[in-house]
Formats: sequence, C-alpha cells, structure tokens
Amino acid sequence: MTNGALVLAGGGLSGIAWETGLLLGIQDVEPEAAARIIGAPTTLIGTSAGSNVAAHLAAGTPLQRLFDRQLEEKTAEVYVEVDFVSFMASMAEAQAEANSADDARRRIGTIAMNTETIDRAIRRGVIESRLGDLEWNNRDLRITAVDADTGVPLIFDRDSGVSLVDAVEASSAVPGVWPVVPIAGHRYIDGGVRTMANADLAAGFDPVLVLIPQAERTPAGASISPAELEALAPSRVHVVYADDVSLAAFGANPLDPGVRRPSALAGRTLGQSIAAEVAAFWRG
Repeated sequence: MTNGALVLAGGGLSGIAWETGLLLGIQDVEPEAAARIIGAPTTLIGTSAGSNVAAHLAAGTPLQRLFDRQLEEKTAEVYVEVDFVSFMASMAEAQAEANSADDARRRIGTIAMNTETIDRAIRRGVIESRLGDLEWNNRDLRITAVDADTGVPLIFDRDSGVSLVDAVEASSAVPGVWPVVPIAGHRYIDGGVRTMANADLAAGFDPVLVLIPQAERTPAGASISPAELEALAPSRVHVVYADDVSLAAFGANPLDPGVRRPSALAGRTLGQSIAAEVAAFWRG
C-alpha cells in the first residue's frame, strides 16, 4: 500500500477535543499538509474517542466546525464520575489472571456486562448527537471494538453491515462505565481494551501518523508499546503525544464534559507548534 494512515487513539471527551484541536492547529499553520493528512486517500483508524473524530474526518466535516462544538457550553454529553484508580486496578487484575490476550479481554468484557451503567438509550443518544446524520461512505474508515463475550477484537468498516452510529458507540463503550453495545447477536466494548491506539492495524500503510492524547509514558508504562510500533516497520511513523499543558487540561476525569474546551484549546496550540514538523514528516 502506498497511501498513508492517520491513527486516532482513545482518550474520552478530552481525547476527542484534543485530537480535533491538534489537527486544526496543524491546519492553521500548514493547511496543504493538513488537507493531505485528513483527506483521501489517507486511511483513518479510530479507537474509542478517535472513532468519533475519524467518523467526521471521513465525512469531510470541517475541522473548525468540530472545534467550535468543543467550545460550546451546551452539550448532550453526560457527566459520569469515574474512580480511575479502581478502574485501572480492576483492568490490571483481569489481565493478570488471564491465560491469553483474548482471555484478558473476555474477563474485562465480563466486568463490563456485570456493571450497572446509565441506560443504553441515553448513551446512544449522546453518540447520535455527536455524529448527526453521518453514514459510511467511500473513505477507508476503520473503527475498532472488542467482543465482550469472547475477547476477540475486530474492525468495523463500510462493508461490515453495521451502522456507523453502532460502530462508534461500540468502539466508545468504556467497560464498566458505558453500556455494552449489542449488535447482530454479539456484545461489544471499547476498542481501547485491545490497545489505546491499535496503531499496528496500520501495518502496510506509509506514512503513519498516530495521535495519542496521553503522555508518552504513564505510571502504567508506555502509552503505546514498542512492539506495536515495531509492527509498522518499515513504514515511516510519527507519534504525537499530549504535552504537559494538554495533560493539565485533561484534568482527573477525561469523561467530564467540562474538559472539552481546555483540551481543544491545548490541542490547537500544540498542533500549531508542531505543524511544520508533522508536515515535513508527511511529505517525507
């Protein structure tokens, strides 16, 4: 394959806002490069928060419009209180007791199915408010999710026979926080249960730009594993991580609707500062 890929990782509402702002910041300084990065024939790979942004990029929604929505105080987003220390501990425990990667994800799926969350109709309404009337088109858009019952990861695309809203809702179903998403006899959870970015799914594309709304290293380790990046060889790969200003903007709860505005603004500033570097990378 000769076309490039843009990989948009998960990261909650702060991730949606930050990735939008980052791309707009690049566009502010390097409009031609931004058009090549987000436009056809670039393949778009979205996980969780990234699936929401990727769906709009595939539809050609102007970045400025997406950015302005992040600044609006009025929103259909639902606030949820999350104890991320306990959340990460339960995820780690499930993985420690597993005998395979699929088994680890299956255990996490079990946690998700056994946890009481908000009504699914409310959650689906949130996703519908984000996407509006967007549908699959001829863009190569790939959205990740995980089968909650088996732990097997999968990719939804225009040929999957699944609505775009269903695909994005499934990809964004943070286990134990949002409802598990039933589709055609299966139940799905967040694509980030496999990895935060699923960047290795871009193997064979060149160049590959990866946006990670997190620090390069966290207390839990690398945000994206060396093995995941090595799987992309020999393609040229550039990863953009959140800087300190962005991390501060995200706050303690990336699912809090109140983080959208500061995260979008921080992303735009970072995008402007790295625009020339990213443009040079994409040109090769």
